[in-house]
Amino acid sequence: MQRVRHVHVRPARLAFVHVSFEAIELWPTLLLLVVYALAYAQFALQLAAFPFDLDQGEGYDAWSGWLINLGQLPYTDNAAFPYYSSNYPPLWSYLVSIPMAWLGPGLAAARLVSTVSAVAAAGVLAVAAQRLSGRSLAGLLAAGFFLASPYVFHTTPLARVNGLALLAAVAGLTLLETPTRRRVVLGSLLLVAALFAKPTAVDAVLAGVLAVLLRRPRLGLLGAAIVTAAGTLGVGLLMLLTHGAFWLNVVVGNANPFDIGQLAAYLANFSLLHCVLLAMAAAEGVWMLRRRCWSPWGLYALASSVATLGVAKWGAGESYFLGAIASTSVLSAVWLARFLDSAPPARLRVGLGAALFIQALLLSHAGLSGVLPWLPDRGPQSPFLGRAPTLEDQQAAQMITAEIRGANGPALSEDPSFAVVAGLPLIGNATHLRNLYHAGLWDAGPMVNDLRAHKYAIVVLDAELYPEPVLTAIGEFYFLDRSVHVNGANYRIFLPGTQ
Repeated sequence: MQRVRHVHVRPARLAFVHVSFEAIELWPTLLLLVVYALAYAQFALQLAAFPFDLDQGEGYDAWSGWLINLGQLPYTDNAAFPYYSSNYPPLWSYLVSIPMAWLGPGLAAARLVSTVSAVAAAGVLAVAAQRLSGRSLAGLLAAGFFLASPYVFHTTPLARVNGLALLAAVAGLTLLETPTRRRVVLGSLLLVAALFAKPTAVDAVLAGVLAVLLRRPRLGLLGAAIVTAAGTLGVGLLMLLTHGAFWLNVVVGNANPFDIGQLAAYLANFSLLHCVLLAMAAAEGVWMLRRRCWSPWGLYALASSVATLGVAKWGAGESYFLGAIASTSVLSAVWLARFLDSAPPARLRVGLGAALFIQALLLSHAGLSGVLPWLPDRGPQSPFLGRAPTLEDQQAAQMITAEIRGANGPALSEDPSFAVVAGLPLIGNATHLRNLYHAGLWDAGPMVNDLRAHKYAIVVLDAELYPEPVLTAIGEFYFLDRSVHVNGANYRIFLPGTQ
């Protein structure tokens, strides 16, 4: 199978030229994919100029990078002021800390790392599809459909860990596609890196190691040993350095309740928006299975599909589908290349071209949805993540920042970026403290006492994500001064005392 699937670079390049001029039925789809890629770049640049959270929690993740820049690991027992810890492993935060040394603790550096990671991941998907199919066209389609997904558009330019975790995962799988000793070592280390960016990358780890075990058992055992040893060593070192706080915050603190209704809604939406790609990827997966072609991409498609069930957790979102989108993009592009190689009749080629164009339209978002209202952004998180902030949003956010700066004291802000832009350190990690509180692992008493004593000069709430005792104390010891509307959210500003 290896000889059939892998070709020299020059013939693949020639194949692309040949198809690009003959396969006119694909041109509309390719044009639309280029539009989506440009929209992604524009959106990322617009976000880089907006210093405030678009997604609640961006500022928390970025602040962890700033703490590492200051020489502190962002893991504590959360028992004392400032009650802050990260609920992610430190790899992304460490990489973010490097540009932060020059740019400061804002969101720009964090978003830059995430965007570059996502674009690089698209490039890796292109390489993977090209190598599997022998066609550069497949690589172009794999990268294009990945960047075209509204789920990717909404989540990867944000200051979150998802893009880096995906990049490390798909780079590792690409190396393991042709398992030599050197590739297995490097690929396994990349899979470990993915875990230390976000533990949900375990689906890629299982797929990669299993693929090598099935084809080259000895090398598979080597890969499994590297992943186990490096992972255990890394966790042990972090446990030692944080006196156990790493495990509390990253493992135990991420155990959220499940919502079956949320799971059903997300699965239905994902299946509808990516239906053609999923069908082609399934066909390619069946082809691989029937021929016992144990590609890590086929196994990754299965593992990442199971991993999407994690979207049922409270607080989960579209980012839980990134692995499934990546594997689907590769497999569907490879199937398409094989279909074109079979010299199908013109009517089938036209039918496929029409199906792909419909698929591209289903993925509509950003400027396309603005120009054509009948093609709305159908992503579940589109109301908050589907558009770039406006000048009015920036002015309103600056107003909140001015209020915090003028309060002359610590600020308890559910949206952390307001405090950071105002030049203040962060206090608490709202959703994380909520998770720990519901798990019986955090005592809200000290923060409630702080509120009773009016330790915070100002409190800013949006979705009321703090634990119930904290919210009750805010209502008792602070009064609502005003509300400010920013990017679809209504922020309420509370001041000490009663009105």
